[in-house]
Amino acid sequence: LKWCSENKAKSKKVKSSLEVQLRVQEFVELVKRDQISQAIAHARTYLGPCADSHLPIIKRCMAALAFRKDKRSSLYADLFDEGRRRELVGLFKAAVYQTLNLPTNSTLSVVLQAGLACMKCTQCSDGEDSGRNPNCPVCTPVLRALAEPLPLAHHMHSSLVCAMSGCVMDHDNPPMALPNGYVYSSNALHKMASTSGDGVLCLATRERYALADLRKVFIS
Repeated sequence: LKWCSENKAKSKKVKSSLEVQLRVQEFVELVKRDQISQAIAHARTYLGPCADSHLPIIKRCMAALAFRKDKRSSLYADLFDEGRRRELVGLFKAAVYQTLNLPTNSTLSVVLQAGLACMKCTQCSDGEDSGRNPNCPVCTPVLRALAEPLPLAHHMHSSLVCAMSGCVMDHDNPPMALPNGYVYSSNALHKMASTSGDGVLCLATRERYALADLRKVFIS
């Protein structure tokens, strides 16, 4: 409320409802404590002058007086809900950003999203962790939420990346298909076979195959 008083002119210019909502919360707190006479006096002092622009919420406040004994099941339960405090925090932040002409997103997040938008592909957004590239920034848990609302990047030329090693598959590291249809790079499969000594294991289905069962994939 102190901030609203100091920035009253700017808040009025951008038509912010923060001060009214804070006064409504003060009214609700008085009703919660059954201080009805104080709540009515508060409404006359602070809510009455705002009736022209905020009549619906003021009507709900007055009606809430009649349902104050049944706060949880009444039509006005949202006014008494503790979650309303969190909504006021968000409303305060939005009012500060709007009043002071500040961007809602930080410069760092904007720059990160610009880079992620250039790399995001269908494999990044299919929702299956087994098919994600371990070296892809878009697929990392830290940046995945930031990249979720971004559109897919448009690539004229695609690259096949091994889900096992994160390396690009090309003529020096050709793609190899398992009998179940999953494809991994030759280098990664041979490295796994030499390490385990018991063939290769499909990361998606957990099925095990011998090296002799692999088929080389040719992409045109």
